[in-house]
Amino acid sequence: MNLSALLDYEKIVIQCHDNPDADALASGFALLRFFQKQGKSARFVYGGAQAAQKSNLLLMMENLSIPVSHVMALEEQPDLLLAVDCQYGERNVQPLAEPQTLVAVIDHHKAKLDPLPPLWEVRDNYGSCATIVWDMLNDAGFDPGDDEALATALYYGLFMDTGKMQELRHPKDMDMRDALEFRCSKPDLFHFQNCNLTLNELEIAGRAFGNYDFNQEYRFAVAQADRCDPNILGVISDTLMEVDVVNVCIAYCMLDSGAKLSVRSCVRETRADELAAYVAQGLGSGGGHPQKSGGFLMENLVTAEYERRFGPVNGDSSAAVRALLTARLEDYFQEQEDVLYNGLPGVPDLTNEPLYQKKRLPIGYVRAADLYPVGTKVAVRMLEGDFTLTVQEDTYFIIGVEAEVYKNDESYFLSHNDPSDQPYQFQGEYAPTVHESIRAAGASACTPRRTLTQYARTCIPKSGPKAHARQITRRTKVFVPWSENYMLGLPGDWLVSRAENPLDIYIVKKDIFPKTYEPC
Repeated sequence: MNLSALLDYEKIVIQCHDNPDADALASGFALLRFFQKQGKSARFVYGGAQAAQKSNLLLMMENLSIPVSHVMALEEQPDLLLAVDCQYGERNVQPLAEPQTLVAVIDHHKAKLDPLPPLWEVRDNYGSCATIVWDMLNDAGFDPGDDEALATALYYGLFMDTGKMQELRHPKDMDMRDALEFRCSKPDLFHFQNCNLTLNELEIAGRAFGNYDFNQEYRFAVAQADRCDPNILGVISDTLMEVDVVNVCIAYCMLDSGAKLSVRSCVRETRADELAAYVAQGLGSGGGHPQKSGGFLMENLVTAEYERRFGPVNGDSSAAVRALLTARLEDYFQEQEDVLYNGLPGVPDLTNEPLYQKKRLPIGYVRAADLYPVGTKVAVRMLEGDFTLTVQEDTYFIIGVEAEVYKNDESYFLSHNDPSDQPYQFQGEYAPTVHESIRAAGASACTPRRTLTQYARTCIPKSGPKAHARQITRRTKVFVPWSENYMLGLPGDWLVSRAENPLDIYIVKKDIFPKTYEPC
């Protein structure tokens, strides 16, 4: 769905979930501004038993002049009711539309309605609904960064829904953070952040610290909190990570349709984003940063899985979540795994495995020094995450068949590829980008982000290189020199070593391997 599809309707009501949070308020506010700029009669509302009461939200609404109304009914039915940061029909959304009213949905939670309305945009791998709205506004030619109040609202919505930017889950989340960070009101953000914790939430955090399970063998903790904002969970999990014997932890609380998770790890061999995805598999979604991540478990799926493993839930969903999280963490640490280090002795000898050759499929290339001066430290962003490098005279960015980015030096690139001047044709969800790594340099201004696919040319791999490979049967983690984090392989993925250098091993995902390699 694109926003232009909604401009056919004159009278529009934007509705967020009851008891709105910062993300819901920011998303609805941005859409309201957009429709008003297009000359539409638009209104922003929410329902529920009571109006918003948290001090940071009241400040947000007042300081940014967010015209949202708490209503119990609509005096007049709109042409379109747009549900934002929620899905109309959920328990936390007061029904305001009559059956004949057209409903649309923009949300970042897992789709719970079957079917969804005809008009919908649900991206459950995004950290906030504000990010989706920001992206849709940009696609519609409306730059939210031109309005300081709007930029501040969207930035704060992402900040709050991702545990103070510690649980960013999609490169678009990072793109919005970078785009708005220096275009929003820092005094307002500082004020909101310092009015964020109520005495009640302080008590919630205190009770969670006394309501945890600790596994001494595997050094993980699971803490249960009363219902609270995601950032409070972040406070709880961050504090748990400061305990000397805790390597991994999950703090969670129950919301209307499931459990919100905050996942942390302080050990290099266990990434928090991997762990979040593992515990949420089949139950919801999880991901984020290697050290700090988040997730969400859907209550109905938790109930079904608990009953499969343990028996009746007996009405206590929170206890079921706790039991499943503990069980899945134990499963994770009990599973056999291989931890390997690229380039070092001790990696498996694959020279007796079948020999494969890279297919001659078109890929993209960009000479880094054509974009940045030699010596510049740059950050590359792709769907799989970010990595940084320093531009050398012979550095090349390579864009693979799944839009993954890696680097070659010039001699290796030219010896293994036939470059051309033909523009590179990108197909994928997220076009990789690059920008000067100001965060590492401590700079105070945002540098422009460049989309690599706009500069890339096409090259075809030569009739090589060759590699030995085998499918793995258990979880495998490969540490590579160009990244602080490991490449993760799961059963069915491929462990590959270059024939010309058997110590150079890496992981190729099972869906990518047959697209890129063929038997010799």
